[in-house]
Amino acid sequence: MKLHPDDPRLTAYLLGELTADEAAEVARTAAADPAVGLALRELQGIQSLLSDTLGREEGALHPHQRSAVLRAAREQDQAGKITTLASARKRGWKSYAIPVAAAALVALGTLILVKLPGGQDTSTAGGKSPTGWEREMPLEIALLPAPGPADSRSSQATGTASGDLAKQAAVRDAALSTTGDEFLRKVAERLKQTPVPPAGSLPALTPRGPVSAADQPRQPLPVHAGRASLSWISHSIRTEHKAPPANAVRLEEILNRFQLRPAGSATVAEGVSVATETLACPWRPSSVLVIVSIRGAADGAREVSATFAADPAAVARYRLLGFAPVAGLPAGKLPTRLPANTTTTVAIEVEPSGVAESLGTIEWTVNSRPVAPIPVARVNSAEPSDDARFGALLCAYAQWLAGEQPGLIDSTLVAGLARETSGPNLPNDRRDFLTLVDESLRILP
Repeated sequence: MKLHPDDPRLTAYLLGELTADEAAEVARTAAADPAVGLALRELQGIQSLLSDTLGREEGALHPHQRSAVLRAAREQDQAGKITTLASARKRGWKSYAIPVAAAALVALGTLILVKLPGGQDTSTAGGKSPTGWEREMPLEIALLPAPGPADSRSSQATGTASGDLAKQAAVRDAALSTTGDEFLRKVAERLKQTPVPPAGSLPALTPRGPVSAADQPRQPLPVHAGRASLSWISHSIRTEHKAPPANAVRLEEILNRFQLRPAGSATVAEGVSVATETLACPWRPSSVLVIVSIRGAADGAREVSATFAADPAAVARYRLLGFAPVAGLPAGKLPTRLPANTTTTVAIEVEPSGVAESLGTIEWTVNSRPVAPIPVARVNSAEPSDDARFGALLCAYAQWLAGEQPGLIDSTLVAGLARETSGPNLPNDRRDFLTLVDESLRILP
């Protein structure tokens, strides 16, 4: 899809007028074209302002807003730059009486966006335009998990997600690709307002399955993960005294609630670091659990991509843990914008096909420039670090709650791992988690 910054399809995308395929294409184009992405963010800011201003229950503008609206309309009328767009049938918008002074913006249900030459926007007092995520975020978008790579075994390709869900995912992907740090901050703020959403409002997830290294030797790794799942689980266990809904258990979000520093191989490039560590997989001792930590630079965002490149001669199968696809929603391109001071941890269960120590590498790039690959090798003689042991407990606990691998992961295994990671000098967040594990074991079979 070819788009230019003034293309009306950008506004149609924001108003939910496009099909799911068209919306996804706009999101991808905005992520790849800086000019289109900037125009989309400007339109998002104006849309947020109008939604907030015109959605007031009293149906009236404040004096400074009225003046700004009329002044902007007069200026744009003189310049011949008023653009009328399609009907704003935004899901969840309310109908209110609009005063005559606002008729320059709204007429017979038609939304008018005012945009000055050169990208300047006078829709707010003082000429300051809000970015798209400075306003209230819809809960439906905040509840979506961070996107993961395609999973050929899962049933995500069967069935079709609702049009609303596809549009929400497209908005999420576009935001992560352009303003990931601001988007993630806004998600956290939004979820604090609704810390325990109803189970029915959470999207249905499809657990990942193992893939053959011979058929798919390369696995792209996500650089974004949410943080909300552990709070939902804690509420279910401690307040409701019951198991949380399966779609509230997101392994990657539990793993990323804690600071884990793998003690194996590591590389730094342009301020971004990638570190790995391997240990025997607790629920499948013949396999290897690989912990990968991707840490952003301190001085600003970078474009980062990482891939687990398995050696087909040494690896039979592997499985990325967590990042379960949303049922019926096709996987898109993984976002690569890693905000400053952001750390994302991923875990991979690797099943070797022999006794070779080398299992593959982590290949990665920073701002499209390749960095020296990091070897992934099992070292049977090395003692796992405390962080790696704790990461293994987090992975086992999440799978146990979600009912994954029931023949291998049970309460006895989880209890044993919890005992191994306990100690007198644990940080407070880890000590509290061990208490949560104990409470879970008392409630759940």
